[in-house]
Amino acid sequence: MARPSRRAWSDGLPPELLAIIVLQLNCLADRACFSAVCRAWRDAAPYADAPQRGVPWLLLPARDAPSFFSLHSGATRRMRLPDGVRGTRFCGVHDGGWAAVAADTWRGFAVVNLFTGVRLPLPEKLRVEVPPGGNHDQFALAAGFTRHHMLIRTVVFSCPPTSPYCIAAAHVSSASNIAFCQPASLSTSWTAYRRDMDIIQDLIFHRGALLQGFHVLTNKEEVLVYAPTAPHRPGAPLKLACTRYSLRPRDDYQPDDALPPTFIATRYLAESRGKLLMVLRHYTGNPVVRRRTRMFRIFELTFGEPAEPRRAATPCWWVEIPELTGRALFLGRSCSRSVDVAQFPMLQEDTIYFLDDANLDLSMVLNNGSTYCNVDMGMYRKGEKIRPGARQFPREFTADCSPPIWLDP
Repeated sequence: MARPSRRAWSDGLPPELLAIIVLQLNCLADRACFSAVCRAWRDAAPYADAPQRGVPWLLLPARDAPSFFSLHSGATRRMRLPDGVRGTRFCGVHDGGWAAVAADTWRGFAVVNLFTGVRLPLPEKLRVEVPPGGNHDQFALAAGFTRHHMLIRTVVFSCPPTSPYCIAAAHVSSASNIAFCQPASLSTSWTAYRRDMDIIQDLIFHRGALLQGFHVLTNKEEVLVYAPTAPHRPGAPLKLACTRYSLRPRDDYQPDDALPPTFIATRYLAESRGKLLMVLRHYTGNPVVRRRTRMFRIFELTFGEPAEPRRAATPCWWVEIPELTGRALFLGRSCSRSVDVAQFPMLQEDTIYFLDDANLDLSMVLNNGSTYCNVDMGMYRKGEKIRPGARQFPREFTADCSPPIWLDP
């Protein structure tokens, strides 16, 4: 007589116990693994509150075994990527699992949802427009233009890429250093205007009290904002204006070329509680060999009088803030995130999680197919670098296709 099959132990757990277990799983990936065990566990998962979001994953690209690190669980997990994404260079992200990728140095650009597989191609050429009447602060698609090859460093999006209202802005190396397109309209080229501009250090989309649009930070700590000249209509030609904040230099500002050769500075933009932050990162060491982070300073854009929308002439300046009260900062080029720590016990306030992107220059982008050695990554708190434990943050990471990047699931 055949022995009756034994019931799997996982099927015998009472629903009340399953609910308690799933409530302890704050990482979206942990919830997915829980649901995959069996039908009973899958049925229990929807009755628990959705996991808290807001803490980004650290995406660790690799050709053979891409993975991600989650601060929720302190674990590194393998990540299955959509077709055509493995082995590409990641150059931008957007909330909801969107990532901009480059399959090659000069081509193969796309934005892909890493969870659903939805993919939109991004243009591979740059159209440089000459504004009518020599107006250097506005540009639009016109009949006369020149077309150029381009190299993408970073990309940011104004809203989800599939939205007909989405505009993408890219920090590029070409006839211009910033360009724009509409991903959902399947644009065949990026739009740009040839203008003399300082070195771009970071680029984000920010809805500020004064100006809303793509905020560009230069090496002189000035901020330019690119925004549509009128409410954008899907399918209509891009028309954007460039506005410069009336920023006063901070008292201890030093141009980069005035710093000692062994003291290097770079800058980031981040949005925190509706305010615009500038993060100043100092490195020491021989620039020919490996640079090491020495310290961070954080500044908040402050206005001298109540900010009124579209009044760019309102005087403002960078004010240093001594600490990130109640917040942690995930720092990365065009992908920085500020998170309030009250709801996330695994985070400590005034902590900066930083990546090794000191060499955000042509050598990094042209490095496709080579090794990205990331040894200057870690945590910084209250004026000093913290040596993280294995479950706190990766100490180093070596990739063969792309540097790490923050991903908001």
